[in-house]
Amino acid sequence: MLKLACLAAVGASAVFLSSGVSAVSCGDVVTVPEILEGAIESCAVSPAVTITDAGSLDLNGYSISCNGSGVGVNLQGAGRILSNSEGGGFIENCATGVSVEGVGAHFIQNVSVMSNSNSGVAITSNNNVVLDLFSSFNSGVGVRVLGDFNQVINAEISANNSSGMEVSGSSNVISSSEYQLNDDNGIVISDADNNLIVGNSLDENGTNGILLEADDQHGNVITGNEVNDSGNTDLRDQNNPACVNNVWISNTFGSSNDSCIQ
Repeated sequence: MLKLACLAAVGASAVFLSSGVSAVSCGDVVTVPEILEGAIESCAVSPAVTITDAGSLDLNGYSISCNGSGVGVNLQGAGRILSNSEGGGFIENCATGVSVEGVGAHFIQNVSVMSNSNSGVAITSNNNVVLDLFSSFNSGVGVRVLGDFNQVINAEISANNSSGMEVSGSSNVISSSEYQLNDDNGIVISDADNNLIVGNSLDENGTNGILLEADDQHGNVITGNEVNDSGNTDLRDQNNPACVNNVWISNTFGSSNDSCIQ
């Protein structure tokens, strides 16, 4: 059964918990609320910034860049916050832009990741909320969801050289997001159960719009998505037979690989 994390528990005001300005620099471990006061450029230390203990970080419109490898921002512990109150700026040129680890229950809002070689964002812990994410032009996958009970809402995930999103954890909610012009799939669900893929818009992705791989998965619900102009198939269930243990309903699309997909 899907378990939705309560956004109210985080609260909109929590996004701006940072209480002071500090000179956060390459390799720092942030343990208290901080506001970035300048760009961190070509950091050769991985992670470039770690948020743990009672730390939170407001990017404040500035960028964090690596030297082509490593992790840009790493979230550890439980309940950490990464936000960008001013907009602008990217976490870029890393292997992974943002790595969401630790116990989980982290909150990420209004963050942009670009031009990372492996993943824009990799979520390996549970019960995290990602809101208003921009993930584009990454050489790998825009977002990897490897943990359980996570939410990714209102994201723009486009022009990545692999898939827009890979879901390999269970009981996640992926909703109200746009996936465009990714070279492979818009969303691929692999070896994962009980995920809700709802209300997303997917256009002109290179292979499939939404792909459910043949991994004996069950309980996934794909509903209310609008999928158009995929290079291969808009909606594809690789299980044989399709639609037996997973639900495809009320989607708008041009093509599918099985008549049971609705």
